[in-house]
Amino acid sequence: MQKSARVRVAVLAMAIIMSTAALARAQATRTWVSGVGNDADPCSRTAPCKTFAGAFSKTATGGYIDALDSGGFGAITITKSLTLEGNASIAGVLVTLAGKGVIVNSATAIVHLRNLSLESPVSPGINPGADGVDVIAASQVHVERCTISGFTNSAINFHPSNGSLYVSDTTVTSNGNNGIIVATGRATIDTVKITGNTNAIGVLVNGNAIATVKNSSVTGNSTGLAAVTNPAAVLNVETCVITHNFNGITVNSGTTVRVSNSTIVSNTNAGLVNDGVSFIVSLSGNMVFGNPTNGTFTSAQIKQ
Repeated sequence: MQKSARVRVAVLAMAIIMSTAALARAQATRTWVSGVGNDADPCSRTAPCKTFAGAFSKTATGGYIDALDSGGFGAITITKSLTLEGNASIAGVLVTLAGKGVIVNSATAIVHLRNLSLESPVSPGINPGADGVDVIAASQVHVERCTISGFTNSAINFHPSNGSLYVSDTTVTSNGNNGIIVATGRATIDTVKITGNTNAIGVLVNGNAIATVKNSSVTGNSTGLAAVTNPAAVLNVETCVITHNFNGITVNSGTTVRVSNSTIVSNTNAGLVNDGVSFIVSLSGNMVFGNPTNGTFTSAQIKQ
């Protein structure tokens, strides 16, 4: 290789190294958004961005995007490990036109969504959003202390090839089709209010998935909890109150629901609905009463 060519290669290599280093420096472990911010800013505490999407490219993998104050920070697609943190502010994500509030799409990502209000307006002339949180691919997704309401499809749609969903201290309300859908993987839903999804199922397991709902209230939905469609679908219910739904718990197609220490009362149609080939197993401490049709638990047989 001629000397001039070697020099050009060396200069090009140095330029790549410098640009990569500059990009690394530009990505901070913690960035900030504000209702009066600007996405052209570096997303620092003193010069915050305006939107979550604007801060995303300036935040390192595994980093944090924090809200400095209350505001609407827009939808975001997450393709790396990240935490969105509302802190003590109202960190809003307002979604219309069949959009999605938060999309997670990385098989290795560990994502935390904390103290967020994901909303889709229910108003004449406004097309609402489809999903509050749509998980296409992820290792883990944690939804903590959030409110998710008004979406036409679901509050949370969890359907990666595998992975785990954790929902805690969260309110899921007024969604049109389902509250939380678990189609694949594992889900733990703890201390959640699933309420007022009047045309919807509060928690739906409809694929090769296992979900556990515990310490939660499930009220005012079309169906409170359901495992349907796929015989591999399993739903565990522990210490829940399931009331004022049309149906309390529904199973079909050979699915399994296991219930313990829960109250299924005052649903307007039925407490337990079973197609006769599925399983609603009472493990211990359950009360089913005050429903027009209470329904019955199956035998103690539990599918392995």
